[in-house]
Amino acid sequence: MSSSDLTELLSKLTLEEKVSLLSGADGWQTQEISHLGIGSLKTTDGPAGARGALSVNGPTAAFLHSPIAQAATWSKSSLYQIGKLLSREAKTKSAQVLLAPTICCARNPLGGRNFECLGEDPVLTGSLAREYVKGVQEGGEVGATVKHFVANEQEFQRFTINTHISPAALREIYLKPFEMVVKSAHPPTCVMSAYNCVNGRHMDMSPLLQNVLRDEWGFEDLVMSDWGGTNSTVESVLAGCDLEMPGPPEKRGKKLLEALTENLVPDLLKEIDKSALRVLKLLDTFKLLGLTPEEATQTRKQPETSSTTSSDLQLVRSVAAESIVLLKNDIKLLPLKPEDLQGKKIAIIGPNSKFGTPGGGGSATMNPQYQTQPLDSLVSILEEKSVLAEVVYEPGALTHKWLPLVTSDRWSSDNEGGSLKIEFFATDNCSGEAIETQYRSSSLIDLFDSAPRSFYSDPSPHSLRITSTLTPLTSGLHEFELSSVGNAKLFIHDHLLIDNFNWTETGETFYCFGSVAKRASLDIVAGEKYEITIEASSKSIPKGSVTDDDPIHVFGVQPSVRIGFMEQQKSDEEMIADAVAAAKDADVVVCVIGLNDEWESEGYDRQSMSLPGSQDALIWALIKESREKLVVVNQSGSPVHMPWADNVSTIVQAWYGGQEAGNALWDVLFGDVNPSGRLPISWPREYKDLGFEGKEERWPGKEGVVKYDEGTAMGYRWYQKEKIEPRWWLGYGLGYGHFGLVGSAAIEEDEWKVKAVVHNVGDVEGCEIVQVYSSVIDRVKELRAFEKTELLQPGEEQSLIMSVRPRDLAKWKGDEAGRWVTEAGKYVLWLGRHAGDENMLEFVVTVAKTLEWKP
Repeated sequence: MSSSDLTELLSKLTLEEKVSLLSGADGWQTQEISHLGIGSLKTTDGPAGARGALSVNGPTAAFLHSPIAQAATWSKSSLYQIGKLLSREAKTKSAQVLLAPTICCARNPLGGRNFECLGEDPVLTGSLAREYVKGVQEGGEVGATVKHFVANEQEFQRFTINTHISPAALREIYLKPFEMVVKSAHPPTCVMSAYNCVNGRHMDMSPLLQNVLRDEWGFEDLVMSDWGGTNSTVESVLAGCDLEMPGPPEKRGKKLLEALTENLVPDLLKEIDKSALRVLKLLDTFKLLGLTPEEATQTRKQPETSSTTSSDLQLVRSVAAESIVLLKNDIKLLPLKPEDLQGKKIAIIGPNSKFGTPGGGGSATMNPQYQTQPLDSLVSILEEKSVLAEVVYEPGALTHKWLPLVTSDRWSSDNEGGSLKIEFFATDNCSGEAIETQYRSSSLIDLFDSAPRSFYSDPSPHSLRITSTLTPLTSGLHEFELSSVGNAKLFIHDHLLIDNFNWTETGETFYCFGSVAKRASLDIVAGEKYEITIEASSKSIPKGSVTDDDPIHVFGVQPSVRIGFMEQQKSDEEMIADAVAAAKDADVVVCVIGLNDEWESEGYDRQSMSLPGSQDALIWALIKESREKLVVVNQSGSPVHMPWADNVSTIVQAWYGGQEAGNALWDVLFGDVNPSGRLPISWPREYKDLGFEGKEERWPGKEGVVKYDEGTAMGYRWYQKEKIEPRWWLGYGLGYGHFGLVGSAAIEEDEWKVKAVVHNVGDVEGCEIVQVYSSVIDRVKELRAFEKTELLQPGEEQSLIMSVRPRDLAKWKGDEAGRWVTEAGKYVLWLGRHAGDENMLEFVVTVAKTLEWKP
């Protein structure tokens, strides 16, 4: 529709209908207005896939590598292809808007959602995000959402934390990726505001939305709140936050109509019209206007499927391999040659060898179509390559934060449609007739978006009963665990085992709205059936305790339940001894360690950089017995402490590689892929090197305020400023070959062109990444540009051109109403392979006079 047509359609809406467009209808969709042919738009979580309308237990989806792994490719073309793939995936879920990418910067390695980010540097993040967004939106059928605007770098007190940040740090670091994407040739369809406050104002009602995002950068499209992140009825509308999500409305709807009736704000109606028009514009983009009433109604009921092509699955695998970073290869143990393993023994050790996670936790997770694990992939690939080798496995350590979810093979399959039967009741004590029955295969019962519809519209207490039969594989003193958002009890054969009915201490499950997990042990016998019953109800909210200033959050309403179970295990010492014994007479030892989606997740931050459980002790024991044949593979979305790193010759960082993680790992370890991944974050030797330890006001905050008082000296900039050597620098990574690098710099049309000629002087094909940094002489280097070569055969070379403008060197001067300034003088452009590269090529350039730009 033309602009005038949209304005005419807006004029046909009643005030109530306009207001209805400004809030979601349910967890993921906007409100349709069928009699005017206005359909409902559907969103779906990314950024590592398109999950669909159910947080858990929904249709499967292609589970891609975590964004931090995508960033480790340093490949703009790969991010573009990922975007195109995600667009195709979103369409299988009948979604028009993908809630990705996340382009906040990883400020602290303990940040719970670092795995969702594209690294610590704004130029790296912005450059890759532009390609991701371009790919998502290229077909015109799916839009991207850049999030979370802005300074949302931690999970601690994420709904309320007040980020104090200087104008320079805000502009040069944290706003920079958003500016790069919004001002690009392919701006995003949507921007999502963050939960947190910045300098005293919640982001859904921050002047940054209007003054910076819209007025300075020219963003004309839709701004939505994060889920449950609308903090006011009137102010958020006036600030330019168009859409409250999710629905039904909490802050808008009737409350917004009442504010209009009271006529408290003269411009409110005008701003409602602006936001409603932006919603209509978005709907028009995806052909959701001009429908028949029946078609408009049907937009709320579109099917979800899971149908990923073989070529897309190959892309998932190839990018996962491209993301893997070779950190150490001192004795050239890698690549392993399959033909040399014929008749040999391979020990694969470590908790992530068999139970690695495809991605981090929270809204970025989904139900994968399948999951390849390092152990299973090794066995399959050896068979494919016709290599007869003995493979032995030992976990060596346990790393769970909570007891594992009960796998579907342990539950009775007697229940039609699923292993767990869930009956829902309109009472608070499971009495009366069930109003709905569901069946689930997972013991994670997250009801944020899958409870009966009446539970969302009726605030009265309600309840559920879960029943099934559990069959253990072994006899012993086994552990059960229960955590819940509401009140809950767990019974076995009608015997109360865990009473979590009146809990008061909040834990980390369910985005920190659930209870601390309670455990109990029971002596049970292998093969016998144990009847399990869980009864749960929504927590009763004292009258008057929920106010406009302190509402119950959308994640804390439904009586969600998590049931954990673990059969009796060996002690840590016994597990390590078994692992050492397995490795002792092996020819190769591959130990896969790391974190998982319990340790890295939306909702909470890590408390330590240390590996969980006894993983460090495991590695020290393996070093003692098997050092010369040991390969350590770490899977995590953030740096972990590696006190043993100087004593290990071979270390690989594999990130969270999605559902192809296992296959991709062996593609690299066996040399089918020459590793070209590079670190998108600096890797500390110790947490104390970062300037956060002992400074609560800097991390995670004190009395509701977190101070970004390191200013722009974040990540690799901090190490340079403080003259501290990290374990590995931003951009660092090794390969199996060698590349020569020759460079030059020349002025061309008011910008400097840095030319890098990369020559493959090794004996294997591969890719190289070159990076351009700038600095005032003897000052901190900052990334300005980067490029990745094509796959170069031995002897081949490629020329890469990178541009740096005087504007790129500018610093923010003044307060919020300041300006960009590039001071006259000499600057250095550095061409190298990582931020700490001692062999960088150096080009001195001159800015003849001081230059200024308005924002």
